[in-house]
Amino acid sequence: MKTFCFTVDDNIRFLKEITENRYKSIFEHPYLAMYKRLHEKYGLKVQLNMFYCTSGFDLSLMSDSYYSEWEENSDWLKLSFHSEYENLRPYEFSGYNEVYEHCKTVQEQIIRFASKKALAETTTIHFCRTTEEGLKALKDNNVKGLLGLFGTESEPRSSYGIKEPTATQIRNGNTVNENGIAFAPIDIVMNIFSKESIQSQLSNLSYREHIWVMIHEQYFYKDYKSYQPDFEEKIASAFSYLSNNGYKSYFFQNLI
Repeated sequence: MKTFCFTVDDNIRFLKEITENRYKSIFEHPYLAMYKRLHEKYGLKVQLNMFYCTSGFDLSLMSDSYYSEWEENSDWLKLSFHSEYENLRPYEFSGYNEVYEHCKTVQEQIIRFASKKALAETTTIHFCRTTEEGLKALKDNNVKGLLGLFGTESEPRSSYGIKEPTATQIRNGNTVNENGIAFAPIDIVMNIFSKESIQSQLSNLSYREHIWVMIHEQYFYKDYKSYQPDFEEKIASAFSYLSNNGYKSYFFQNLI
């Protein structure tokens, strides 16, 4: 079975704007409206990895009036813990308690305003760095899988303290279980590549049974310093290629 997983990191702004604009539906926000269009066209499943707070807003301020809508769409749209806020390598040296409390707080808020069904069982930690104690804290919050950046054969990288040769196995597209957590690679960070080059990047991975792709929320917005006006076109191009080559969209948690 050929599958692809799509995740989005650094999410929170769209929730702040939903709250500020008091939309009747979460899909009135253009960011979620875009994903709904892509879901309807490609059967796309979307996982949004969440910050707890940003300037002037945190998840405790998100209205629960959209609860039923989140729950009704949880078969294709899920939320998960990413980090407390936008900061550099937040958990690289963190102990158990910090990671446990941050993860638990985000998960509790997701369940409060979006339902338990909308809470994903996997995630990507901001900058993909944790200690062994941090990994245990995530596991104790029922995180069953982590996506990470493992680089390439010529430029290897380690995530979550995974050592070689295990990192090589993951880098090559395998899911590896260690201490009760499944680890898999992020193959393509789409905001790094041009729309024209994404399909060629995917074609280099077309021998794989599983492909993992991701992007970051902030590149969607016109006032962001590195705004990408072809944000939707770029990811639609990826999903078109994957669908046309026999790949189906799945959540990582359903592949573990």
